[in-house]
Amino acid sequence: MIQRRDGFSLVEVLVALTGLSLFGLAVHQFCSVLQRGVRVLEVASEAQEAARLGVQLIVADVREAGFNPNGPLPDGVRQAGRDVFALARDLNGDGDVADTNERVSYQYAADRHALMRALGDSPPQPLLDDLDDDGLVFTYLAGDGTPLPSDGGELDAAERARIRRVSVRLRIAIRHPDPAYGQPLRVMQTATALLRNVR
Repeated sequence: MIQRRDGFSLVEVLVALTGLSLFGLAVHQFCSVLQRGVRVLEVASEAQEAARLGVQLIVADVREAGFNPNGPLPDGVRQAGRDVFALARDLNGDGDVADTNERVSYQYAADRHALMRALGDSPPQPLLDDLDDDGLVFTYLAGDGTPLPSDGGELDAAERARIRRVSVRLRIAIRHPDPAYGQPLRVMQTATALLRNVR
């Protein structure tokens, strides 16, 4: 008669435990990679949204440059350079641009890597941080579509009077959430605004 054995031998148990351990390690590695990927997508999405909102705010203000209910202001664009733009608008129609929200300026602060916004005579406040080097760039086009030069300097009054379109490029560079990557995570938004209130 053959003797029956119940249970597993020690070798069988060790082989099963080794296989189970390898499977558990593979699942853990897969989950870690997946979690890092999700974090990268979250950070990139937040940066993209911040850049989009920053560009939308700039474009909304730029479109109102020179606004006056009684006719366009002659000097709606007060300052125009590669990384700076200042405008004036008479929102309440009182004939001046002395109210706080009637003068707006945007500029890139290279020392802080920030987009700065100032209303009226108040000092510039950071609107967006983590801008890349050369993170804010304005380009200007005349009515016939020819680019107006702003090669580092600012446009003079005659050149500013010819501006009909303003293009904005905003680029954010944030530290990559995965420490294995040495390069920052970069996102960029661009938009073009048509100046509606010009003579």
